[in-house]
Amino acid sequence: MNCQKHPENEAVGTCAYCGRFFCSDCLVDVNGRNYCREHVNMAFQDNQQHQQPQYQQQQQPNIIINNDMNNSNSNMNMNYNGGGMGFGVSPKSRLVALLLCLFLGGLGGHRFYAGKIGWGVLYLFTGGLCGIGALVDLIMIITGGFTDQNGLPIKVW
Repeated sequence: MNCQKHPENEAVGTCAYCGRFFCSDCLVDVNGRNYCREHVNMAFQDNQQHQQPQYQQQQQPNIIINNDMNNSNSNMNMNYNGGGMGFGVSPKSRLVALLLCLFLGGLGGHRFYAGKIGWGVLYLFTGGLCGIGALVDLIMIITGGFTDQNGLPIKVW
């Protein structure tokens, strides 16, 4: 095969753009690819167009933040509501609290059962606040208004 521009010269390669055969005088090497002198400008334009999207893709990283922390309570006691600020009910028995208040009210037995240790000690040393505190607690237990250490009402008989 001979060169397209110089028929007397042997062709050494083809143009990557047009595909015609050319001699070593007519071919220009651009980044390891051969182009004829007519299309060497096209090679630079193609090279710039191919490089621009690569730079655009590398400018901004794609950052995805997945936050699946739902901050939920994993407490196994479903009756506990975190301080009595809801509609929970204490797991303690109202009947046990009533019987303890009747028989050991002056000693604070029902207060110890409800988990109110400080009040139980006070009742123990004052005789149930001279019996008045034990009477008030008895009424509160009967009406369902007596609460445990978490502030949950003791309602389940």
